Amino acid sequence: MKAVRYHQFGGPEVLRYEEVPDPQLPPDGLLVKVEAAGVNFSDLMRRQGSYTGRDALPAQIGLEAAGTVVAVGAKARGFKRGDRVLCRAHRGCQAEYVAVAPIAVNRMPKSLGFSEAAAIPVNFLTAYHMLKSRGRLGKGEGVLIQAAASGVGTAAVQLARLWKARVFATASSAEKLELVKRLGADELINYTTQDFLVEVMARTQNRGVDRVLECVGGEVLTKSVKALAPGGKLFVYGRASGSLPSLNPEEFLAKNLQLIGLHIGMPPWRPLEHKAAMDEILKLVAAKKIRPVVDRTFPMKDVAQAHDYLAQRRTMGKVLLVP
Repeated sequence: MKAVRYHQFGGPEVLRYEEVPDPQLPPDGLLVKVEAAGVNFSDLMRRQGSYTGRDALPAQIGLEAAGTVVAVGAKARGFKRGDRVLCRAHRGCQAEYVAVAPIAVNRMPKSLGFSEAAAIPVNFLTAYHMLKSRGRLGKGEGVLIQAAASGVGTAAVQLARLWKARVFATASSAEKLELVKRLGADELINYTTQDFLVEVMARTQNRGVDRVLECVGGEVLTKSVKALAPGGKLFVYGRASGSLPSLNPEEFLAKNLQLIGLHIGMPPWRPLEHKAAMDEILKLVAAKKIRPVVDRTFPMKDVAQAHDYLAQRRTMGKVLLVP
């Protein structure tokens, strides 16, 4: 089969869509024929060698996909050949086939196509766990979502709106802000022309917000701390700027703040926690209360272009690959 792989760390040019050995199907696993696969910012960092823990080379990438079950291990339960599914894996989803554990697989809502389904797992799980599992977001609470037009951002805006929070959304253009407004954002902040900290404090009578979802790093991270109300929670789930600056513990002490890192692929997360969250997310999708937002789809052979497009930060929603 063919899969996206790189043999050295570097820019998008190191990516290859090439022949690799077929995945081995474990007795308790499923083999999925991939119809669409998600591209995440972590893929760019893995390719660059800047992600937490370098992969052994050559390395395959891809954390999520949607497709059809084509083989079922002798000990696997709950699925059959022909099932239309979406799935998660540690790596290898950007390929023609991927072997996955049933616990990381869900049936697709009938109303979705493969591209929409592939846009769900990483984005919505990340947003769900920040807002609900760890954030315990309450009705009427304020949540500031940085880079709100991103894949995770568009998921978080919808979930926060659904759970009746006051949603503050930052983005870099009027077009992006119009998108997040349609998704349910209450307060729109163009961070290229407005200081988001000044805007948040002015719109909350100098109190701040109860939650901040932050994936940029650098100055955005340090200012996000100042945007929190007493007792607030700061979630850090990425570092798109490449920088995670030191934070002042005094600010957390004086305002009783919490700093929470969130990485859905690392301990102590357990598969059953993700499974329960995905079950709820997909019920909401099936009921048309939330929806995946797809920005653009690239042929898998053009994966380098997809990485370059995502790196330019012009995306509005999810970037996908199709074999």
